[in-house]
Amino acid sequence: MGTLVINFGDPKSDGEFLVYGFSAGYFQGRRFFRRGNVLSCVRLPLEKEVKNLIKWEICAPEKQCIHFYFEGKEVCKAVLEKPWTWEEISFEVTPEGDSSLYEIKIKCDNFIYQGRTEHCFFLSKVTIECEKHLQTYKGFTQTKSLSLSILEKSQIFFGDIHIHSSFSPCGRERNGTPEENLEFAREVKKFDFASITDHSENLVSEKTWEKLCKILEKYNQDNVFVTLPGYEWTSDLYGHRNVYMEKPYERIFHCMEPLSSSPLKLWQSIREAKQNAIAIPHHPIRAEFPMYWNEHDPELEPAVEISSQWGSSEYYGNPLQEKDKSVTGTSVQDALMKGLKLGFVGGSDGHDRPPGTGGITAIFTPELTRKSILEAIRKRRCYATTGEKIRLYVVINNLLTMGDEIVVNQYQFEALYPLIFHITVEGTAPIEKIEILECNQVIYTYHALPPRPGFRSPRWKEEDFLKVNMKMDEYVGIEVAIPLWERWYDHYSPRERIWSIDPRLPNHSKFYYVRVTQRDGHMAWSSPIWITFKPGECERIKL
Repeated sequence: MGTLVINFGDPKSDGEFLVYGFSAGYFQGRRFFRRGNVLSCVRLPLEKEVKNLIKWEICAPEKQCIHFYFEGKEVCKAVLEKPWTWEEISFEVTPEGDSSLYEIKIKCDNFIYQGRTEHCFFLSKVTIECEKHLQTYKGFTQTKSLSLSILEKSQIFFGDIHIHSSFSPCGRERNGTPEENLEFAREVKKFDFASITDHSENLVSEKTWEKLCKILEKYNQDNVFVTLPGYEWTSDLYGHRNVYMEKPYERIFHCMEPLSSSPLKLWQSIREAKQNAIAIPHHPIRAEFPMYWNEHDPELEPAVEISSQWGSSEYYGNPLQEKDKSVTGTSVQDALMKGLKLGFVGGSDGHDRPPGTGGITAIFTPELTRKSILEAIRKRRCYATTGEKIRLYVVINNLLTMGDEIVVNQYQFEALYPLIFHITVEGTAPIEKIEILECNQVIYTYHALPPRPGFRSPRWKEEDFLKVNMKMDEYVGIEVAIPLWERWYDHYSPRERIWSIDPRLPNHSKFYYVRVTQRDGHMAWSSPIWITFKPGECERIKL
């Protein structure tokens, strides 16, 4: 006999089985559950042409009569006499047809409205029993980009992909030769990969591009130390971008030639040359070379350099950027609010400074090659730090991780919540704070206290679904859910101000990223995770 138990209210286990009519999850009295509307629907992985016994763990806030419909027919009518008393309702169905999932529609006689929401019944668990083995179905969500399985097979590799050498006019010999920079990156900083991105107009006019490629080939060794061919496209009018390619010796483009004098022409030229290449904007917030995000190519421009020796471009007025040298409307957060889906990378952009100064990039990939580096950045499986090798893992609902986008309609949207964040940070110094940002606003902050193994933060309570799993001097692992239904509070302390609000209102697309600050001032930014909302039709019960 096969048995399948579905716990409702926990998005890790029930998301694929919800169709419509259910709220975000609750956790109360050691029990997960979801609130159901007067009309609701689930879909269950039943075995066809045999009897399936379905047991429902259910209750209601008032006396309620509940009807269950399967394949257009009422198969059960249950009366819940006692308010707030969990009861088991069971009935058998024999599915026909060839389907992996079968819908069961639920109708309540009493419309119970509390506050501003329907509270017609509560569903905690469904157990399915039949003579055959039951298979679960994985098809509820439409995900883009990486999956958790890819992350689990990957390693974290660190590198500086924005190094300038003596082949650039801004610094010349103070920058060091390409060989000196690569030696420093490999032997001193112990990076896994590096890219020399000298200015393309100089590489062309001084005929040093082939010489640079020859040096890169000399140092390149797959799965040991990888050199990524690249150059800087430098435009005072459109901002600065680095272009990275898989193959050396291919044609490079600069803003002074008609074929690539604008970002649109640059992207077109890369496509016409059939290059496996990407472009990454950097220091967009700088007043000398502002970038207003009016031109964007989601395929060729998958990421942005958020940190370098010039500071952070995260938002206007951030502590790592000088306001008098910044322009509003050009930050990374401005780009995200315009709907651009950009991963985060870091690079030194070192003019007379060694590699790793001000910014480095971390990527998730199962192997270390030029192709895999480009693929990781293209899929936004990457994050940025200010120069230290901070190890950062972010997973939502055991499903989504850095760079992912999930597309849901209004009924699936509610079923995702609460969002369970699993965040692990392995720092190079004690962790000062970890922040979760939703649509550029900080919604949760973890402030470190004096290191004590096994310490549990007093600021976040168990009923908020938050757990600090472990905290030591250089390691923090946290689990936080956002949030309980209709719960918000304003919390003050001498060190912080935390706002926790319901992020589901109204139903619209959202993105989340994590920002880490160490006590020595070094920082890390995870690439965002997007929840994209697209309205869809909902089939109502026809009686």
